[in-house]
Amino acid sequence: MSFGLLLNAVVCFAIVLATSAFAVSLLHNKNKQKKESTPTINALIVFWSLVGAFFLFAGLRTLAAYGDFNDLEKILYYIGSIPFAFVTVPLVYFIIYIILGDKRVSFGVSTVFLIFGGIYLIALFGFGVIGPSTSEWGSTFEINSDIAINVYLSGLFIVPTSMIMGLLLLILLQRIPKKLQNKIAFSLVAISLIFDFMLLDNIAPSGATQMAARIFIFIGVVLGYFVYFTPLSTERDIMENRLGLAQTELPDFEDEDE
Repeated sequence: MSFGLLLNAVVCFAIVLATSAFAVSLLHNKNKQKKESTPTINALIVFWSLVGAFFLFAGLRTLAAYGDFNDLEKILYYIGSIPFAFVTVPLVYFIIYIILGDKRVSFGVSTVFLIFGGIYLIALFGFGVIGPSTSEWGSTFEINSDIAINVYLSGLFIVPTSMIMGLLLLILLQRIPKKLQNKIAFSLVAISLIFDFMLLDNIAPSGATQMAARIFIFIGVVLGYFVYFTPLSTERDIMENRLGLAQTELPDFEDEDE
């Protein structure tokens, strides 16, 4: 097969390294944050770990496609579908906790999406997939179940994406310092970019589309990492505490734009 498949696999493993670094950095800095930010940091650690797990198997699957091991590739696709199905669970917990600050409500809502993920996997494993279809730049599968597609599009994609956009709007409407507002907004944009392109990656109609999606996902992970860990000098507020964005103790200053 072509060099494009190897390049595709390299991008996948680059995403794995980037998400692993993000998760480890969050874990390392968790003890430095206020107790109020612990639930969101834990949710983000799980989120980035699931994204990394998905692309680990995606990279291995692409290598299997390069070696023309179709049966192995299908097995790796099924295994990678497990973290893919549940990536919305920590994301929804993250969003609900930021808005409400209630761990019980966040857990309850995220449990609904855990059920959606389980239904998606049951339908996916039950009806199977068609493929693989291998091209110069990637290898794709077609989901052979309308139930799985509808559950993912409605319950695992549209609703979480709408929640991200709603939280982003809420942040932009709040009267908080501009630097903090921009930092939270860019963090959410990075997460949305990764989440949306993961869907495109999973249902990509061609290898070239899959390759492009994975490049944008890598960019999103790097953007999210640098935005989240860029030192912020501003007044502490409740939104910052919940997000755990204050990674370094810098002196506040009074003339921050609002």
